[in-house]
Amino acid sequence: MQKSTQQFLKDTGAKIPVVCGPMYPGSNPELVAAASDAGGFGVVQPVALTSLYGHDFREGLQLIKKLTNRPFGVNFTIFGGANKKYHEQMQKWMEISIDEGVKFFLTSLGKPHEIVKIAKQNDIKVYHDVPNKKVALAMRDAGVDGLNCINWRGGGQTGIQSAEQFIEDLSDIDIPLVCAGGIGNANDFQKALDMGYAGVQMGTRFLATKECIITNSYKQAIVDSTEEDIVWTNKVAGNNSSVIKTADVMKGGLRTGPVINYMLRRPKLKKYARMYLMSKGLKNYSKTTFDDSVQFWQAGKGVGNINSVESVADVMKEFSGVAIS
Repeated sequence: MQKSTQQFLKDTGAKIPVVCGPMYPGSNPELVAAASDAGGFGVVQPVALTSLYGHDFREGLQLIKKLTNRPFGVNFTIFGGANKKYHEQMQKWMEISIDEGVKFFLTSLGKPHEIVKIAKQNDIKVYHDVPNKKVALAMRDAGVDGLNCINWRGGGQTGIQSAEQFIEDLSDIDIPLVCAGGIGNANDFQKALDMGYAGVQMGTRFLATKECIITNSYKQAIVDSTEEDIVWTNKVAGNNSSVIKTADVMKGGLRTGPVINYMLRRPKLKKYARMYLMSKGLKNYSKTTFDDSVQFWQAGKGVGNINSVESVADVMKEFSGVAIS
């Protein structure tokens, strides 16, 4: 087993280097718990846990702990000073996570320096989502323990470069690199490990599981779709998000209009534009959780290798058969 994979397993407490990534929709407690219980590593998306699935945050974490005795993580999206109310809420979620014994944080966007400081004081590992080498080096210097490399094959907010390019660019970095994007089956997993990744993060594959609480039409769309059915839109969060091409998605086009485009090009306005789009997007995507008639379906290019809706245990059984050298 390569050194980075050993470190990843130590950092997470997982048995198999497979992360069930935080998703909206998708990160219901039952799914997070099932991923960890089957040997992988589930990560909580706090807004999905509370606003979408209706759990008090602490009670949601406690439910996961009742469903599995295996470790899991929590994701924190950092918006800086753009939303004081959200920042205060995130601080409370972090305090509760620490109190409930969570030992792994996955941070997204923004600068995680404050979170890293708090984490180190509480013996918590921090991995950060990165889209390229520049951000990766900055996050390493900020003291994170690992990097979640978001490539262009991912679902939801996607990256801008290939998994292969990440490995080439970050070959000298000595902290674990996780391949996030385009992993649909055990063969994809094996390829990522062979490239030198410590592990993988999957979202779309876990959406198409029995434990995930989304509509059956969403799950079936993942099974039925091919790579060619995945399109990019910047209407979800201001940057590219990968979604399944549907009439709902294509209505009004895939790109934002001139006003939002102007704001996205201005550093001082960009974060406000992104927050507006994400708030609007959450309303659309929350409907896909419970309403089969709404077809806003985020998914990555790994759909081409997802052929059926399975239990999490069966998905992980396939991945556990991969030789981790």
